[in-house]
Amino acid sequence: MFDLGGGIFLSVTPEDPFAGRDVSFVLSGLTPWQPVTVSFIDPQGVAAAWITADDLRLVGRDGAVATSFLMYPTASGQLDWDRYGIQDEAGAWSVDIDLDGSVSSTTYTLGELHLGGQEPVSVGAELTRNSGSGSTVYYSDLVPTALVVDLQEYLSDSALLLERRTGTEMGQLPDLYLLANRDVMDQVGAATGVDLGFEDGYYKSFGTRPGIYMRTDLLTTEVRRLLVHEYVHLVFDDLANQRSLPAWLAEGLSRYYEFDIVLSGPRANATLLRKYSASDLARTAAQSDGLFSLATLESQSDWNSPIDQDQLSLQYAEAYMAVRYLNETYGPLSGKEAVVDIGLGFGLSHAIETVTGLNFDTFESEFRRWLGKWEDPVRASIAEYLASLEPILADQEAILDQRTNDLSTRMTASEAAIRRVSRLTSTEALVDRTQSLSPPEGALELHQEAEEYLGRVLVWLNLEFQYADTVDDFYLVAGNAMIPEINARGLLLQRNMSDLQFLLHLGE
Repeated sequence: MFDLGGGIFLSVTPEDPFAGRDVSFVLSGLTPWQPVTVSFIDPQGVAAAWITADDLRLVGRDGAVATSFLMYPTASGQLDWDRYGIQDEAGAWSVDIDLDGSVSSTTYTLGELHLGGQEPVSVGAELTRNSGSGSTVYYSDLVPTALVVDLQEYLSDSALLLERRTGTEMGQLPDLYLLANRDVMDQVGAATGVDLGFEDGYYKSFGTRPGIYMRTDLLTTEVRRLLVHEYVHLVFDDLANQRSLPAWLAEGLSRYYEFDIVLSGPRANATLLRKYSASDLARTAAQSDGLFSLATLESQSDWNSPIDQDQLSLQYAEAYMAVRYLNETYGPLSGKEAVVDIGLGFGLSHAIETVTGLNFDTFESEFRRWLGKWEDPVRASIAEYLASLEPILADQEAILDQRTNDLSTRMTASEAAIRRVSRLTSTEALVDRTQSLSPPEGALELHQEAEEYLGRVLVWLNLEFQYADTVDDFYLVAGNAMIPEINARGLLLQRNMSDLQFLLHLGE
């Protein structure tokens, strides 16, 4: 616990944090609704990027990477947040807290988690071998040891979840090769006979040193999705008895279960954002007749050949939605059943007809028709709710804008009184409209926030009305004291609504 003075305290959890893991902060004793700006400084004295819970680097209005974030403590006078730790190196860090221009700086140290039973190994680059409770892990310099342990555990948990999802017994977990960056991957790939293309990871089932190889200088859920993606490839190749799978089916299954499994863990919104982005990319292509034919996406070598990132993104998106169509239309194990059929020596057309009852051309036509009309029901319900909430908030903003104009406009006492009554009754009507909405589960928190905001605006405008009616300074002081709260609640509500729209890939 750090004493920042003036009754303000900062706690850091854990007390001895490790590089590669998140660090949690709690600031208490603050004035409610007082703006607080937080920044982090790395061991080299450089302001670190602020990364959101959605795995995005925050940027300012000018497009530059943001290194600070504005927050507001609520009525409790407490504020909590996490420092995204996966890319934070060991050493002395500091967190700078700006309260109305007064900055307090607190230092905390990230250490390395010490592992036992390690030995050096050379695989084109110098690696360290660690045998954990699950898979054996080889990792390069600059890979945090805490991440090594966390990914061992995550692979084990993912295997259990995939077993439940697919009804397939998982075999022995593969070895993991965790590489600090693309350069190290190139060195290791060359030493193991793998010619890397665009991949950030791959799995190797042949020759010496089979296992999953992947870079780790990505954000948390990207690393997890990459690990799951390659593991799913391994599992379904085993189900296919090592027979070659069509690229769109193999990649679509890996992307499908990658999203499904990682969504079950922490930072789910980061994966949900990518899931909706991929879905919409494929749907837009279907609506504009811009999809690839599935026949052109069968060859793995052709799949790996594009150098255009947009084409590659569409390949993955289309393959993902093709598998999603299979599993959502013909049963949740349809993709697996097609792989098993191919593993028995049958071709893709036979597998699709066995699973769906359709010949391949009809299956593809139905898939395109389905995709062009596709909409996620959860997203659709939230979008409908937001479409009802937005005009309410716009009307409230217009009321407050009119109030500002009225205060700077000369008018008679009678005219001013009429305007005050109008603002009050109009806001009461907006509160009633908000309470009449039926928010879906994904918008419950936002709805509660909107109700609280409008309710507090109503209290504030009522205090203003009572002061004008009684000329009692009590109402004036109480009303003025609410202004920071009104401003903060309004800003946070708009920020959170924009975040939800962005997360669901709604609007621009």
